[in-house]
Amino acid sequence: MREQKAGFEFLFISFSIAAVWFSTHCGGGFATGNQEVNFYVKYGWLSAVLPFIAMFFVAWTYRNALILAKDHNVHDYKSFANVLYHPYEKVFSVIFEICFMSNILIAVSTSIAGAGSLLQNALGVPYFLGIAGIGLVLLVLTIFGAELIIRVLRYKAYFLIVTLVLLAYLGLQAGAVKWQSFIATRETFGSDQWEAVWKAMLYVGFQSFGLVPAVSVSHRITTTKECNMFGVFGVLLNGTFLAVMCIMLLGFAPAVLKETLPVYYVTNQLGIPWLKIVYSIILFVALIGTAISFVYTSVARFEKAWKGTGVFESLRLRRIIISVTTMILCTGASVFGLTALVVKGYGSIGYVGLAFVVLPLLTVGTVKIARNAALRKQQGIIEG
Repeated sequence: MREQKAGFEFLFISFSIAAVWFSTHCGGGFATGNQEVNFYVKYGWLSAVLPFIAMFFVAWTYRNALILAKDHNVHDYKSFANVLYHPYEKVFSVIFEICFMSNILIAVSTSIAGAGSLLQNALGVPYFLGIAGIGLVLLVLTIFGAELIIRVLRYKAYFLIVTLVLLAYLGLQAGAVKWQSFIATRETFGSDQWEAVWKAMLYVGFQSFGLVPAVSVSHRITTTKECNMFGVFGVLLNGTFLAVMCIMLLGFAPAVLKETLPVYYVTNQLGIPWLKIVYSIILFVALIGTAISFVYTSVARFEKAWKGTGVFESLRLRRIIISVTTMILCTGASVFGLTALVVKGYGSIGYVGLAFVVLPLLTVGTVKIARNAALRKQQGIIEG
């Protein structure tokens, strides 16, 4: 029997891990507004409701993942996948890893595409020249920037969130007449409401891979109660922020639906030059930071799997080759543009996430959690 945790400690642990999810969710792709527009806002008033429903399912998925991680003491995605898919982990763990790495490639590609679009809109830099330059800068940073860059980028999410909150506040005021009208009349731009629901579920699917960062910090969790509170905090943080951003963008519809960088479009409409500059700088840093973080994830995974011989015995050389390969693939994919990557890329990952992450965790995961709880009760083990 473990010593009971103090109330504040219990809440702090739950909230801190929910904040990890929140920070992961509110990355550069989210901050452009492209995800919100293509998965929610284009469906009119439903964008005020569906974000909460989607985040409920994501939170439920994450909650089950954290309980499994706690019960089996697994805090890396490979070990976690083995537990989830047991006794078929030899097949499904490989599928999970392929899907996770695909998600990384799309995340880096969308970051490059977003940065390229921002340079094009803000400075008039040709898109293809912009993504080539961004790809080159990222390659140099991932090879030589390492520790200093990572330390600086740890704080990017805080500045990004503060800026988005300010933009949302001003945007909600500026577009109040429109978004209130959409909600009051339940206007949907002529779209099928079931298509809107399905798009929200695809959002759940590709967001499900974000459970990996949460699992990686789950070693501090010792009770199911903490996992439940994580889910509550997660829904409140992510659901509220996503819904607010969607409603704000709805206030500038239908014009905003055609924009590659919807939030940047809103900054132009607000007519506050300093806010536009601040948002552009922070968004650019966030996009670069997201790309670097995911490239490092790719390097960390494959440098261990690649047992180099001869000239490839050099760990630094292997890291450079992995970084170069990743950046070439991602820069090449970014040629298709941010909107295409969000709609097609994340949409495709959404199908896979629903089938191989969300569904297993909500079905098989629930059964395994119940069995573990029953076994603990039988053995007289009380969670602290």
